[in-house]
Amino acid sequence: MVDVEKKDNITIIRVSGRLEINQALELEETINSRINQGEKFFIFDLGDVHYLSSSGIRVFIATMRQLKENNGRMILANLTPNVHKTLKIVELDGLFEIMGNVEDAVKVLKS
Repeated sequence: MVDVEKKDNITIIRVSGRLEINQALELEETINSRINQGEKFFIFDLGDVHYLSSSGIRVFIATMRQLKENNGRMILANLTPNVHKTLKIVELDGLFEIMGNVEDAVKVLKS
């Protein structure tokens, strides 16, 4: 499930369940429509994601590239141990900006 909230100029996307092919496609559609509307700052709250597949990782990489081209920024927040472990195993934990919680991520993007 994907839930979207706006906080000033920051888009917070909460993802829950298993982030695999079907949900990754839904997430990608949501992100792309927001980027097409001019949104540039995203926080992904992954606190309820139990499983992250390569499809989910691909969406985050593609989003990061798009945002860099538009002078935007994204933060992954509130990672579950499984998601953090997955990113570490594929050696992508250093690629993404990761914060412990959404509140800290909002502060960082507002500064």
